[in-house]
Amino acid sequence: MEPITYIQKEFRIPRIGKIPLYVVILITIFLLAVLQDYIYSRLKHTGFYLSESLLYNTFWVFFIPLTIFTKRLIKILKPKNKWLRISYNVSSGLTFSFLHILLFSAFFVLISTLIYDPSHRFSTMFNAAFSNQFYIALLWYALFPFVYFQKKEWSSSAPQNSEKIKLKIGSKIVSIYTNEIQVISTDKPYAAVFANNQKFLDYKSLKQFEAELNPSIFVRVHRSALVNVTYIKELKSRSNGDYDALLENGQLIRFSRHYRNNWSHLLQ
Repeated sequence: MEPITYIQKEFRIPRIGKIPLYVVILITIFLLAVLQDYIYSRLKHTGFYLSESLLYNTFWVFFIPLTIFTKRLIKILKPKNKWLRISYNVSSGLTFSFLHILLFSAFFVLISTLIYDPSHRFSTMFNAAFSNQFYIALLWYALFPFVYFQKKEWSSSAPQNSEKIKLKIGSKIVSIYTNEIQVISTDKPYAAVFANNQKFLDYKSLKQFEAELNPSIFVRVHRSALVNVTYIKELKSRSNGDYDALLENGQLIRFSRHYRNNWSHLLQ
């Protein structure tokens, strides 16, 4: 197997199996909206037209591109203080809500022109969407920037991983650079830290080391091992879901299939 060149993980959209989570949510809302139309028609004894219900509920699809656009706009404008952000939230909510309904109405009329005779009028669709769904769009486009700003603040205020880590060796405290650590394994009652061709014993648990070290670099691969993935030379399958990793210092570390979610990206 060829040596592995490690690429730091980027943010990944949560998934259910192979399907992005936002797609699952969108499909669920879309189907529930169609179901609601059907139930309403039964209760009110009116006609139910599946094609028209499906077309009308494409309203939800427009949230994806417009949300991506408003996120990029936030990154460009970067409102700094609280009042600028509040102003942005309000103006963004109003602008994108109106744009959402405008685009949806135009799309609806375009498709209805192709499949219905007579087609729907733009003014009728715009007024219907504006009166029934404007508040939904306004709520989303006003709240999304607020949530985004809060997330950025939490990220910036979160404690950063240190370039050094302190180990208590007997009566002494030793500081070592984290980028020199290749693997940390259990050596009861200690944790054995292998760094710069040396072995250090510390009373901290692997869980405590995980909290101190950068999780994108130091990966828990076994209940008794935490590995710096930048030092992995090769991975070899055991044909049972487990792998053996050869590190640059010559150590062979077992990658347990029970921790596969932590290290499966290394196989790509």
